[in-house]
Amino acid sequence: MLRRSLITPTIFLALVALSGCAIEPVAGPSGSASATPTGQASVEGSTYTCPHLATLDAVAGALAPADGPMPIPVVATQPAMTLSDYAVTALGGLDCSWRVGKAAGSPLDYPADSDWAYLSVKVVPGGADSWAPHALGDGPADTLTTIGGIESATGCGDPGCFISAPVGDAWVEITMSTIFFGISEGHFGGMTSDAILAQMEPFAASVFTALTKAEPGQLVWTGVDLTPREPACTGALKSQGIASALGVDSIEYEVFDSSSDGPIWFDKFVAQRAGLFTCSAQSADGAGASITVGYDLAGIVDTMVSQPDTSTALRQIALEGAIDGEAAVQICTDTSSYCTVIFSLGQSAYQVDSRTDAAAVAEAIIAQAR
Repeated sequence: MLRRSLITPTIFLALVALSGCAIEPVAGPSGSASATPTGQASVEGSTYTCPHLATLDAVAGALAPADGPMPIPVVATQPAMTLSDYAVTALGGLDCSWRVGKAAGSPLDYPADSDWAYLSVKVVPGGADSWAPHALGDGPADTLTTIGGIESATGCGDPGCFISAPVGDAWVEITMSTIFFGISEGHFGGMTSDAILAQMEPFAASVFTALTKAEPGQLVWTGVDLTPREPACTGALKSQGIASALGVDSIEYEVFDSSSDGPIWFDKFVAQRAGLFTCSAQSADGAGASITVGYDLAGIVDTMVSQPDTSTALRQIALEGAIDGEAAVQICTDTSSYCTVIFSLGQSAYQVDSRTDAAAVAEAIIAQAR
């Protein structure tokens, strides 16, 4: 069984450097889940939205705890701290997400009274040929599970469970994440991983069946016109401005790009399709930053500051040099100076991870771009 690993702030920069991409879609108007009666919506002749894939009853069933009443799902996007988590709709895909339990705060906070769980479905047309039964870099699945007639990879670990499959020409990724994942505490306290996966399978079967039965025109969503560019740590990322922001004399860059990699897991696939690349800046005294660039992806930040639950969990900040229409959010850990700043600049989105001063690095990028 595949297992996902929890990415913590202490290892995030190292993982970025090794993988060459962020680990981040945000749902746009045509791709967002929306409140709907528990009955399936009419699909004839219409472009699919989230209610076409599964009923709220199916969502509730997938997120049901071992004991207690059936939960009541609400439409919400799980707050995340990486660009690729929000990039699916920019690729012309569909992203749906629901929450049960108390709303999450910062992605780095785990308050003791929280009991949230999120269920998401991400559909990327044209991704089936790239599908591989991997999860966050783990090896291929030894065995696959047939769900709704589709051979699927499944697995559990921190921070939840997943079902991944090629459906038609699309790569479909279903994930459940919860605070304090395990069999003895949290939302699914007392349940085994196999039991959680078993109750996710009817939901996945509903999604797969809906997508399989759809007419081709019903699975066409509007994406962003992405312009391919060679990854380069120049222009707005010129080293002198970044070094000054980090309080050092000079830095050395190493660029990481996943475009030539082989079999990949879903988040890395999305990062590759979106053209994300990372410039890792290091100085002789150890100060540094990881800067991920998403050309043409400024809309990601608009979604982060407008969707439930991201709009309340991710703190907006004002960056010097930003102009009207540009936005920024900052996520910091309570236990160290580690911070992530995600911001829009013109038509592009940037993500800065640093233990020094992520906001200062973001402002240096803005200054060098203008």
